[in-house]
Amino acid sequence: MHELTLSPQEIAEITGYRRYTQQQRQLRCHGIPFTTDGRNRPIVLRRNMLPGTSELPKVDEYVATEPDFDAIYGQAKKRSERYSSPATCYKK
Repeated sequence: MHELTLSPQEIAEITGYRRYTQQQRQLRCHGIPFTTDGRNRPIVLRRNMLPGTSELPKVDEYVATEPDFDAIYGQAKKRSERYSSPATCYKK
C-alpha cells in the first residue's frame, strides 16, 4: 500500500514527532513537499526523499540566521523634505 508514499511510521521516524501538525511543521522547515489526507495526516512521496534517508537534514543549512529586513519592510527610502523634521513644521 505504501509503495509510492512513506508510511505513517516512517514519517514519524523521520520527523521525530507523532502528532500530524508537528510532522507537517518539520516537513515545511526542511522543504519537503507533502499533502494531507482527510484526517490531516501528511503524505510524502518517496521520490521526494533521498535514498537511504532516515532523518531530516539540519535546519541551519536552509535557514538564514539573520532576518532580511529589506524583504519585510522594503528598501529604505529617503524621507521627504516636506516631513524631514518636526521642528520645520512649526516655524512661523
